[in-house]
Amino acid sequence: MAANAQGPPSGLPATTGLSLRLWDSVKHEVYMSLHEPFVQAMAQGTLDRRSFQHYVAQDAYFLHHFARAYALALAKAGAEDDATFEALSTLLRGVHAELKLHGAYAEGWGLALAKSQPSPATKAYTDFLYEVAVDPATSVAAVLAAMAPCARLYGFLGCVLARAHPHNLPGAQAGQQQQEGGKEGGKGAEKGEGDEHAKAAAEYREWVRTYCSPEYLAVPDMKEELLDRLAAGEDEAHLQVLYRRAMQLEAEFWAAQPHRPPPRRLRALVVDFDETATPGDTIGALMRLAQEAVAQGRPNVRGDAAWAASAPGRLAEGYVARQRELLASLLPPEGEEPSAPRPFDPSGLASFLTALSDFDESMNAVVEAEGVLAGSTEAEQAAAGAQVALRPHCREALAGALRRGVPVWVVSVNWSHALVRAVLGLPCAGPEAEGPGEGSARSGAVELRCNSLELGPDGLTSGRLTKRVQSARDKQAQMQRIKAKSPTDNDQPPAALVYVGDSASDLAALLDADYGIVVGTNRLLRRVAAAYGIVLRPLAAAPLDPTTVPAGTLYEADGWEEIRAFLFGVERPTDADASASAPVAPGDATGRAKPSAGANGAAHAAGASAAAVGSAAWLPRVLSIAGSDSGGGAGIQADIKAIQARGAFAMTALTALTAQNTRGVAAVHPVPLGFLGEQIDAVLGDLGADAIKTGMLPTAEAVEAVAERIAAHRAALASASPSAPCPPLVVDPVLVSTSGHSLAEGSVAGALLRRLLPMAALATPNIPEAEALLGWGPIASVPDMRRAAQELQEKTGCGAVLVKGGHLRPSHPGPGAHGNGGGGGLTRGWCGTAVPVGGHEAVDVLYDGVRHTELRGAWVDTGNTHGTGCTLASAIAAELAKGLPLLPAVTAARAALAEALRASAPLRLGGGVQRPFHHLHMLPPASAPAPPFTFPASSAAAPYSSLASPAADVGGAGSGDSAGASGAFAPQRRYDPALLRRQLALYAVTDPGCNDRTGRSMAEAVAAAVAGGATIIQLREKDTEGGAFLRAAAEALPICRAAGVPLIINDRVDVALAVGAEGVHVGQGDLPAAVVRALIGPSRILGVSCKTPEEARAAVAAGADYLGSGAALPTGTKDTGVIGWSGIRAVCEAAAPVPVVAIGGVGRDNAGEAVASGCAGVAVVSAIFGALDAEEAARGIREAVEAALQRGVGAEGP
Repeated sequence: MAANAQGPPSGLPATTGLSLRLWDSVKHEVYMSLHEPFVQAMAQGTLDRRSFQHYVAQDAYFLHHFARAYALALAKAGAEDDATFEALSTLLRGVHAELKLHGAYAEGWGLALAKSQPSPATKAYTDFLYEVAVDPATSVAAVLAAMAPCARLYGFLGCVLARAHPHNLPGAQAGQQQQEGGKEGGKGAEKGEGDEHAKAAAEYREWVRTYCSPEYLAVPDMKEELLDRLAAGEDEAHLQVLYRRAMQLEAEFWAAQPHRPPPRRLRALVVDFDETATPGDTIGALMRLAQEAVAQGRPNVRGDAAWAASAPGRLAEGYVARQRELLASLLPPEGEEPSAPRPFDPSGLASFLTALSDFDESMNAVVEAEGVLAGSTEAEQAAAGAQVALRPHCREALAGALRRGVPVWVVSVNWSHALVRAVLGLPCAGPEAEGPGEGSARSGAVELRCNSLELGPDGLTSGRLTKRVQSARDKQAQMQRIKAKSPTDNDQPPAALVYVGDSASDLAALLDADYGIVVGTNRLLRRVAAAYGIVLRPLAAAPLDPTTVPAGTLYEADGWEEIRAFLFGVERPTDADASASAPVAPGDATGRAKPSAGANGAAHAAGASAAAVGSAAWLPRVLSIAGSDSGGGAGIQADIKAIQARGAFAMTALTALTAQNTRGVAAVHPVPLGFLGEQIDAVLGDLGADAIKTGMLPTAEAVEAVAERIAAHRAALASASPSAPCPPLVVDPVLVSTSGHSLAEGSVAGALLRRLLPMAALATPNIPEAEALLGWGPIASVPDMRRAAQELQEKTGCGAVLVKGGHLRPSHPGPGAHGNGGGGGLTRGWCGTAVPVGGHEAVDVLYDGVRHTELRGAWVDTGNTHGTGCTLASAIAAELAKGLPLLPAVTAARAALAEALRASAPLRLGGGVQRPFHHLHMLPPASAPAPPFTFPASSAAAPYSSLASPAADVGGAGSGDSAGASGAFAPQRRYDPALLRRQLALYAVTDPGCNDRTGRSMAEAVAAAVAGGATIIQLREKDTEGGAFLRAAAEALPICRAAGVPLIINDRVDVALAVGAEGVHVGQGDLPAAVVRALIGPSRILGVSCKTPEEARAAVAAGADYLGSGAALPTGTKDTGVIGWSGIRAVCEAAAPVPVVAIGGVGRDNAGEAVASGCAGVAVVSAIFGALDAEEAARGIREAVEAALQRGVGAEGP
């Protein structure tokens, strides 16, 4: 990126000291900013002006705080010399000047910058700067290390964009933008002052010219000179952490700007090998193997040591001489390239490449005839390859493509596939001969297309080649096959085929790709390009739409750091470092859960805790067997916090000690196996457990030890009480840390599959862990997750598998995300209704041996994700220990984790990428729960006594949770509002009269409604005595829980608390909503009936989670006034964002009108329970509601 006489300066650091080293260490972060679509659209003049105005307001906010950091640095500089103080003062004045430029923009737009509020990304950046600058222990050099990236990045962006788009340079001619950039480049950049777009384009040009100007570039130069001088004696590693964090925040700042064009999508990535993926040619490594073979006296070698020593040089000299002769006959003399660009000449280029291909193939024949490649083994070739380094970020780019499901090919003229495979260090397939499946990359592996050294019967190379790719002609043929097997799509812009190469033999393949990207400085490639009119432009000039790349145009990349940013955009550290739940029934000897449904299955699930509920003093107990995280974010520390937050008692057995912090894992020390077993025996032999969770098991021997002790404990339980259920085992197969550090030996995965997972009620792998356990390629979609969950469950026989989808990019829900729960064995449970329009989803997949459940929730955008896997598995174990069936347990744990992630998003602990979150936000209120309700032992209702235990969970039955509850922290809501909105799609309200007329019991009616797709059940028994109502609720609860459907009790707070129902619904004539909220606490759902906007606003203020409004139409079920759809719409508007369900005369035929009025769903009584087939009636209404919600009418989330 050096400057030339005609172009702008490079924008790179002018020093050769610390500042240059810091800059070189963050090139990937730099190029993420350069290739952010907002920056590219600004340079191309296509950015919407409102987006630019938003950016200027955010940047102005940032600059105010940037000036504040300078002021704090000035205060620290009192102990420094006068020159330092004066330099900082000058830099501070420069920020003020920059603010004036922003103010001039805003004045012209009529905007008030002072009223602008920072986005989360802007706030995160300014908070970081302030925390660094305000720390008394921070030096001036450290403050500058945090501030220098901004100034240098802006100068670099200005210079690179000016070079990529010369219309931004002073004196550029009108229309030049369109001439050099393809169709995307110049949409009316010069149409007069009256043209709004022309004004915006002029502003963008001014931005580029400002930041590539010598006046501005003096600012980062001054700052870096000062940093280099003051950093003498400082901890360079610490300065690098600050510098890198600031540059990452820069990229996230750009990514947060409101410009979202269709993303760049890839249909395939094809890469040359020597000098493209590697810094140099690897042929020398193969030649040295031949010399070693001669020295060892191996058979098949042609000559002696002198011959072996001279042959490589002799062959190289002959190659160079013959190539020079060929080029002289085909190309203008070197150094006499045309002064003006030539038009693209594809015919002439094809003739040249044909001659070059013939030459390369003939030279391979010479090498074979010489016998210089004889005598080595494939293992030796691979060992030689293991010593070769790839270019920086090449492996990360290839792995990133595979992880995203993009097929990756390496097409190379290299002689040894074994060497290439070893250098890549990634799963590889091929390079077998072409067959019917040729050109279609296998999932999760790099597809190799290169040559092999032929092996003789003795396993030694014969000196001959198995030829697959020898020349430019062969590379182009491979590209044609790949294109044929990777057809483009009809989306706009279409997915792109990318080829990366470095030499003249890559030119045909480069030009056949949608984007041809050149790396390195190969002189012959550029000589050929000049001769045949091929244009080489900076990669920053590449348009977003691959169909607009001009013919004969290739793009030059500074390195794989830039290619990676071009391909994938802004990657947050957790993305960039990415390398990962059914009721528990009495099982067999291993304690595996058997899928169950209905009341019996749920009651059995609760039975594990029932055995321990001998008195009100019972507390659910969870044993965590995991490693210690000295940083406190994951491991046993996260387990303890999560288990306690979910209302259970945590016990531990340590498997390993780790030295780690937010920057990564420094050391892992497994505990002795004997001591590990002693810990488990000590806990289970005295305290016992209602659930067991395992996390990090560092060795296969540790897996065996844990499995042995759990099996022994189960045998002891069975001996003491044959009917007693075993505590469910939740296995979190931890294999790597968030940052990619290995936390387990390679043999651990096999031991987990063989010994521990078959004993588990639930396994909770994330996507990389599922890939490792199954030996799969990338799991890149929800269907892949479904297949992985099922295969892992069937392979191990565990009770259920929850594949966590956090490593998938968040996506908008598609039409397939909404179903009625009845097709293909898929049950949506609590998460199957419409997702708020415009929201991003996080999707986990649960498979219990019978059905798949897709658990969907709003994506939480945060970098504080260290320990999420440990936390989720431990929270699920806590919920199982309390007696919940698996689906409700998983749902409750996911909701609690999501709340903690959301509330912790502003948290900043540590300077690395493994940032933790605060488990405080999973905690129930501080007040202690009252003893759970239990029936007397002699009562006829005793079989339901185990169902009382969930009443003691978050908030607790009768716990006295209220707005005035004492404690240091405000109570946290258990239910996610977006999740609750989806649960309200089909709200079924029971009616004893309907049940009597149809001859159904209340339990049969509830079961039918749930089977038909009801997403929430209200038990309404107005004329039933308290004892009978209590028994009815105890019958309904396990039916609902087994299906993941919340149970709401009408009016009777005492009944809801006694059985542990999910919530209470009250009318205007019942207990006041505020009183009910105080009684049930914040952890349960509160619904209120309303007819008017005034009642709606009062209910929301009292703490209602949802409202029921109606009657929409006349109905014979209940004596009530009709308010019609207009009245319901008014209630919805007054209650927003609290969701509303319409009730009264609502059924299948008018469910769409309810949604159109703004309702989240419909509340139905007789249309379901008055029907002869209640299940079919519910299914029909659910389908109608889902169809309306999918149309997006009234589906806005809270």
